Order: sequence, then C-alpha cells, then structure tokens
Amino acid sequence: MREQRRGKLAYKFLFWFLLISLAPMGVVGYHLVSISQASLQKESLRVQEQHASGFAATVWNYITTYSNILTDAARHADFVADSTGVMNVAKQQQYMNRIMQLHAAFLELSVFDLGGQETLRMGRFLGPSPPMRNFFQEAPFQVALQQGQYVAGLERFQGLYPTLTIAVPVIDPRVPQAKASGVLLGKISLNGLSQMLVQQFPEGGKSEAAVVGVDGFLVAHSNPKMVFKTEAKLPKEITDVILTQTTDKGGGEIQLSAGKTLLGAYAMVPQLGWVVFVQQPIESAYGAAIEMKGEILRVLVWVVAVTILLSLAVAGHITQPIRVLNQAADKLGKGQFEDLPELSMTNDEIGDLAQTFLGMAESLKEKTGELVHAKEELEKFAHFLEKRVEARTRELRAAQDELIKKERLAAIGQMASVVGHEIRNPLAVINNST
Repeated sequence: MREQRRGKLAYKFLFWFLLISLAPMGVVGYHLVSISQASLQKESLRVQEQHASGFAATVWNYITTYSNILTDAARHADFVADSTGVMNVAKQQQYMNRIMQLHAAFLELSVFDLGGQETLRMGRFLGPSPPMRNFFQEAPFQVALQQGQYVAGLERFQGLYPTLTIAVPVIDPRVPQAKASGVLLGKISLNGLSQMLVQQFPEGGKSEAAVVGVDGFLVAHSNPKMVFKTEAKLPKEITDVILTQTTDKGGGEIQLSAGKTLLGAYAMVPQLGWVVFVQQPIESAYGAAIEMKGEILRVLVWVVAVTILLSLAVAGHITQPIRVLNQAADKLGKGQFEDLPELSMTNDEIGDLAQTFLGMAESLKEKTGELVHAKEELEKFAHFLEKRVEARTRELRAAQDELIKKERLAAIGQMASVVGHEIRNPLAVINNST
C-alpha cells in the first residue's frame, strides 16, 4: 500500500491562518471596492448632471435676458406708436441703435407693423438701405402677436454663427389693456454660450459640453470650432440618446461607433426644448474610482504579505515545540536517551504533551534498562546452555562410539560362530568318513 504523503504542520497552520484571515478580508475588500467604485461612479455622474443642470439654467437666463431687453424696448414710451397710431421710426431707430451698441449679441433688429410689413431694419452686416420684408405669414410674427412672445428659429447667420430669433409684440404701456401695434424682432448671436462653455470647460480639459437644439442643431460647444460648421452636430449615437429622453435630466454611459465609451449627462433647458450635454471619457470619468481601486489593491497586497509573514511566525512558534518533540522521538527510537533536546514546558497543551513525553522517555529508559539486563542474563544462560550441550554431546559421542564398538564385537562373534559352524560340519563328515 502506498504511503500517504503528509504536508508539514507549519504549512497546514499557514494555510488555515491565511484562509481564516484573508478569505473574509478578500470578500469584504471586494465588496468595499465594488461599493466604493459604484459610489464614485455615481458621484462622477451626479457632478456631470449638476454641471449640465447648472448650464441649462445659464442658457435659459441668457435667452431670458435678451428676451427681456426686447420686451422692455417694445414697451418703452419712445418706441410705441404715437397718439395717431403711427410708430415713430426715428425714435425706434435711435432706440434700436442704442440696444445694438450696448449688447453685441444682437445681430439684427426689425420692426413690423400689424400687416407684417417691415418698417425698420437694422443689422451689423446689412447695407445702408436693406430691403424691407413682409412677415405676415411667418411664424415669428404670428406667434408673437397671438402668444406674446416667440423664441425659436435656430439658424446659422451667414452659414457660420448660430443665432436665435426672438419676437415680442409692441404694446403701449400707457394704455390699459392696449393691443399690439406691431412686432419687434431680433436675431441674437449664441456665440456667448460657447464662450461660457469654454470658460467652464476649458480646452484641453477632460470634459466637454454642448447645447443641442430640438432637431440636433448644435447651438454651442466648449470647442467653438465645432459650432462654426454648416451642418454642425454631435455624433448620432449621442443625439439619439439625449433627444429621446423624457426626464429633465439624467445620464449614463454611451458607446460610440469608434469603440470609445463616454460618460454623459444631460439636462433640459426650460421652455426651449434644448438639451445641455456634458461628456467625459469613461477613463477620466472613472479615474478616481480606478485610482481608488488600485490603492485598495495595493493595500490588500501589503496586508496579504504582512499576514503571510505573521502567519509564518505564528506557525513557526506553534510548531517549534512539536518539531523538538519529533527530534526527541527520533532519538528515542534510536535508543539515545542521554542527548535529548531541551523541551520547553509551556503552560498549554503542548507543555502537557512535553511533560507526558518526558515521563514516557523515563519509563522507556527504565524498561529498556530492564530489557538490557534481561538480555544479558539470557545471553549468560544461553552460554551456560551451550556448554552443557557441548558436554552432553561429548558424552553422547563417547557412548555412541562404545556402542558401535560393542556392536562390532558382537557382529564378529556372531560371524565367528557361523564360520565355525560351517567349518565344523564338513570336518564332522570328514571325521566320520575317516
């Protein structure tokens, strides 16, 4: 039968120490890493959602500011019609010129009468006598008259700059419940939004942000070069996600066709339907989580190393008396009772075992002495028996020789008798014959 291979006791102690100490630590560490990583990832997403929500409010304030400027102008006493119902073009031109000087975002301002006919038009890139237009069938004119305000009409001014059309009715504030006498329309450059994004998300940073219209129109971007294109839009994978959301804000991971993964957050701009989108590469977004995971893993490696060293020390301390007992047992097995290693009498089970072992060694020493003495006696008795056997053997040999000699003499006598008888018979015949 093949002898079963046994591992060293120290290694067994080490194995169980590591299993008992590191297994729970590994499970707890794994869950802590998972929980911490998930928390950091959620925190990264939450921060991006806050950025998106904050800039969505900024966009709305930006648009509201210029809408209020036009509304205040359209309700100014010098801007509305006079007592005859005719608007004073000269005063309107003066007031509009002042607005364009104070606010560089206004690219063009126009005034329309109730028939939709343009009566005044001023712009930064218009000639001295621009052609007048009729806007009666246009949405800005009709919506402004019917609903009180029009904020829409995203387009690219001169094919480059994103602009927004805002139209408000011209109403005399001096007349209670006065009806509109016309419409003031302005085209506002949205480049200011891109400049704000550049300040909040500087170029070279890890995060990018954009403002997207309802149809995917790129209103603003933290990289202004992205905006100054005829068909400037975000990747389809992004617009398909952010333009189909039903909640005001949210976010998550977005997989691009190029194989990259982004962590994106969006927020709706109130009343405009625009979306502010903040994106960051997944590596940098989860950088803190990845770094924390690496730190925890390094700590776990150090803990494992220290635990192994401590386990080796503890296992060696526990098994040292057992190794000494093993050496003593080997010497006892070889009959060496004098040079036994010194056994430590600790106040524990191993000390009790050592005490018992010493008692067993003393008892074994006594029994061995008795056995040696008995062996010597047996050897003496055997030697005596050998001598007695040798003497008896010599006596038997002498008796045997004497017996053989007697048997030979008897045989000779018997043979002589037979020979004499055989000789006597013919002699008797001869004698008789004679």
